Amino acid sequence: MSQAILFDKVLDSIPTESHHVRAWFALLRCFSSIERILMQHLAQEYNSSLPRYDVLTALAMNKSGVTMGDLAIMLMVTKGNITGVVRRLEQDGLVKKVTSKKDRRIQSVTISASGRKLWDKMHRDYDRIISTLLNGATEAQVNALTLSLEHTLKVVEDAVPKL
Repeated sequence: MSQAILFDKVLDSIPTESHHVRAWFALLRCFSSIERILMQHLAQEYNSSLPRYDVLTALAMNKSGVTMGDLAIMLMVTKGNITGVVRRLEQDGLVKKVTSKKDRRIQSVTISASGRKLWDKMHRDYDRIISTLLNGATEAQVNALTLSLEHTLKVVEDAVPKL
């Protein structure tokens, strides 16, 4: 059963008055569909993955480098989740890892020149794919979606202490 069909079945099973749950599954369905397309493209074109792209993006945005802990925080994952990704990127010569002389537990990661070159290509493709996928929506619709999602994030963050 394809992912889209499962999400459709789940959405169909949720009562129409359950607006919050329906909105969540609609958002999840859309996100998963776009993510799947991006993952397939990165795998086919670059023999890479979305987590590798995400790490390279974080490092491209922080040219002076970041600690493994800060990288995990930026990517909203645990340090354990990025350790293997960073290790493979380092083996491929795409990032450089330096251990702090003051505290050997702290490692800083920077993007290498070849990593930056690869990220530039991947990022252009990423932008092109997202633009192509959302091209059927007007600029006003995309702007409204962005504002709505930013507002929803604030609502979610404000609700966390109430859980």
